[in-house]
Amino acid sequence: MNRKKFTGLIVLMVVSVIAIVWVQVTWISNSVRAQSEQFDFFVINSLRNTAHSMETNRRMSFLNEMFIRGYSALPQALRRSASPELRTESYSVQSRASSESDSVEIIVSTNDNPPVTMKVTREEAEAKMGNTITVGSDEYMRWVQQQAVEFQSMSNQLVSEMFVWEKNKEINKEELLHTLQGELAASGIDTQFEFAVLRGDSIIDGVFSKAKEKDFIESPYKVSLFAQGLLRRGETLSVVFPRKTNYVLGTMGLMLGGFGLFLLIILSTFALSLWFIIRQKKTSEMQADFINNMTHEFKTPLATISLAADTIANNRVISDENKVRHFVSMIKKENSRMNRQVETILQIATLDKHEMDFAFADTDMHELIRQAIETIEIQVTDRGGVIHRFLEAADSVVTGDAEHLRNLVHNLLDNANKYSEGAPEITVRTESNDSGIFISVEDRGIGMSKAVQHRVFERFYRESTGNVHNVKGFGLGLNYVKAITDAHGGNVTVESEQGRGSIFTVFLPFRNESRA
Repeated sequence: MNRKKFTGLIVLMVVSVIAIVWVQVTWISNSVRAQSEQFDFFVINSLRNTAHSMETNRRMSFLNEMFIRGYSALPQALRRSASPELRTESYSVQSRASSESDSVEIIVSTNDNPPVTMKVTREEAEAKMGNTITVGSDEYMRWVQQQAVEFQSMSNQLVSEMFVWEKNKEINKEELLHTLQGELAASGIDTQFEFAVLRGDSIIDGVFSKAKEKDFIESPYKVSLFAQGLLRRGETLSVVFPRKTNYVLGTMGLMLGGFGLFLLIILSTFALSLWFIIRQKKTSEMQADFINNMTHEFKTPLATISLAADTIANNRVISDENKVRHFVSMIKKENSRMNRQVETILQIATLDKHEMDFAFADTDMHELIRQAIETIEIQVTDRGGVIHRFLEAADSVVTGDAEHLRNLVHNLLDNANKYSEGAPEITVRTESNDSGIFISVEDRGIGMSKAVQHRVFERFYRESTGNVHNVKGFGLGLNYVKAITDAHGGNVTVESEQGRGSIFTVFLPFRNESRA
């Protein structure tokens, strides 16, 4: 896949994921807003019901105190009117006499009974008419004035008592709390709340601990108390929900959980896909680089062998034994070089399949280091370099595979030699502690950046300058070092600075716990 196609694919994937996430977030946001609006509606409705209940309770309380508490509390005029012994029956009589008869038809109206038509004699009619009160008479007007004064006094006293009662009656916050809790519960709202009764911008009572005065003043949940009362005192019930957001989101827990899980799956899938694509692209590039390097590494010895064989076949050379021996030695040397390269590739492939057999035994690492130095020292000397050795470990015997451990040290020395500009200067040190031995190989070569240090043990990875590698190789040496170290239960680290060289340190335990 070329760079343009790869970039286009990544852009399409990113745009698709962003679009999906945007749609999901928008949908969730709208759902949360709708749930919040529903919460507000139920709260306001509950507050109105609470105010109405409190006002109804206040009226009933007034009636109980003013009328039901006892007859003695009633005004004097009201008691006299209600007193049976003081009550006198009055009635009016209207007569309709007939000239043809001695009887008279009269209509009698009393205080409590409907008009009744009666037939009486003229004598009886005249007696009844003596009790008739004529509207507009002086006696009637005096009675009306007396009753008006008494009822006016009764009204004044009643209003006065109502005024004092309403003015001095305090709000029962326990009753208000109980009523508000019941109304909210009836609306399906079960979350912590605090309330205050405001008069103007001041709190006169309430139940609160976390909310401040400003919170109640600015709260959207307010309702007027006793708006329809005898006296409007300007009191407002204000409610604050400290955990409203958590409650609203909690009511959508299943929805939000599903959304979060779905979003996590989408992002994880996208991230893994992107990671696999990038990793596969890098692996393909490294494999292509490996094939190119392998072709070069094999082509050079093959060309040398071919040239040596052609030279030996020459009549002038074949008769010269010394020349034949020289070219035969060259062929053997190049053949060994090819065998080592093939062996390295095969070893890595075997490690991948976990099929490599290790012959673990007590092995002296100092002896293996000396053998590895003898193998590489000729190449270092030819370049005018030197290998310093400080084998200072008190205990150098570990349980391990001698052949693979020797190759491990050889690869570190070969790496230090290849990446040293000019005459190599390599230092090998050993130290030990109670648990194992430390082997460090230090060079004064080109060094490496922090980014390279994080990837230097990856397979096929090799630092390059531009598109041309400064040093030929497969990029398998340090990967082999790490694989062998891990197989022996140890670890390998690198410290490096560009232009100042590198230090590779291998720790091998005396006893491989992974084999226990």
